[in-house]
Amino acid sequence: ESIPMKSLSCYNDYNSQVICTWMEHSEAHALVGMILYQRDDIIMEDKEMFCKRRTENYLHQASDSYVHWVCHNTTENFGIGVEDTYSFKPNKILQAELTVHLFQNVQSLPPQNLSVSFMTSGDFLLTWEAAARNQRLGSALEYEVTYKREWESWEKASSLLISNATSCHLRCKDLVPGSSYVARVRARPGQASGFSGHYSEWSMEVSWQTPEGGPQPRNLHCLFNGADRLMCSWEVKKAITTSVLFGLFFRATPASVEEECSPVLEKALPHVPYVVQSCEVPVTNSSSQSQYHVSVRAKTEEKVIEAYKNSELL
Repeated sequence: ESIPMKSLSCYNDYNSQVICTWMEHSEAHALVGMILYQRDDIIMEDKEMFCKRRTENYLHQASDSYVHWVCHNTTENFGIGVEDTYSFKPNKILQAELTVHLFQNVQSLPPQNLSVSFMTSGDFLLTWEAAARNQRLGSALEYEVTYKREWESWEKASSLLISNATSCHLRCKDLVPGSSYVARVRARPGQASGFSGHYSEWSMEVSWQTPEGGPQPRNLHCLFNGADRLMCSWEVKKAITTSVLFGLFFRATPASVEEECSPVLEKALPHVPYVVQSCEVPVTNSSSQSQYHVSVRAKTEEKVIEAYKNSELL
């Protein structure tokens, strides 16, 4: 119920006058004014009431948040059984209209029964079904699958577009060993279907665990900023970094002398026993054909101890 209707109170002198009081929020009044109408069940015609804003000295403890009104009307119809009906209407036309072409404005229900299974090849298979009420769309739908490690944000998730299928093959080599993954899927009308519209809401999520890998660095990848830097990062088990230092080595061309990138930065990962290490490789004379070869490997540490300065009788 609106504030004007909730606050409306009316009384009469049982002769000719009807008086009503009501209020509206001041912010609403600044945008659109409300008009009070009266209708009795004899004439059955809406009559606009004459309203004046109540002044502060008339009101006790007036609030700046609300505008208060007092309205009056003259009527000839009083008597037992006569009922008056009051209504508010805005002083502006407030409406919106749209002609909707049904199959050009489709938003299907989310896919259902998303599941994951482990394949004998070591890969993973995601499968799902179109929502039961979307069977009419059936093969007209295409799907977007996104997946990520549990601790990553969905903004960084990998995305795949799937047409003419309700399954998705995720290769083990594209996943990080020893990681917990989560996936979801949504649907929209395919471009070849003749329908158009928007993506559905996301399906329920499904999660799985990839097999543990060895102690080797994992998830090595690099991104070029398009100008002068190649940012490379990789992950290693935190416990290993207490005994082994890792370095990033690179070649700008196969014939180039291998160089070591410096400095290597390190950041802990949440909820997993790994750290992310990274290094920026300087890029000079880049072209569309440029290919850098990068390698992460354990560095050899050496310490020189002068024997004659460090002797003990055994």
